[in-house]
Amino acid sequence: MKKNTFLLCMVVLSFVTIAPLNAQSSSEQDSTGLPGDNFSLQGALELFKKASSPEEFEKLINTQDNNVNNLDLNGDGDIDYIRVIDKMDKDVHAFVLQVPVSETENQDIAVIEIEKTGEANAMLQIIGDEDIYGEQTIVEPDGG
Repeated sequence: MKKNTFLLCMVVLSFVTIAPLNAQSSSEQDSTGLPGDNFSLQGALELFKKASSPEEFEKLINTQDNNVNNLDLNGDGDIDYIRVIDKMDKDVHAFVLQVPVSETENQDIAVIEIEKTGEANAMLQIIGDEDIYGEQTIVEPDGG
């Protein structure tokens, strides 16, 4: 009887010890350890859809309580200001999201592309920069 109780206690103790480790590794799997962990492409795309101009989008993306931007690429302890640079080439309209990391250097974070695919249709996507996300990451809007 004592042997069964001991065995049961060991199984319960093992479960209690292993459960927190599984929870920890799950959150670590969500993190890449790259700067892109601190910038939500999906969130940026949602803010872009709400904005009525590139200037309004820049203001929205740099609002602290939006839970989209938490980048600190220059390591100064402050959240980086993201500039929105508007570019157009034929049927493709691009909005480059860029952080000035020094007086002479800029780092692209992502590019939002709108490509006209018909008279009243367009494709919208945001492409995360490889330096920030480790690989080219493309997000398209949810059906709404």
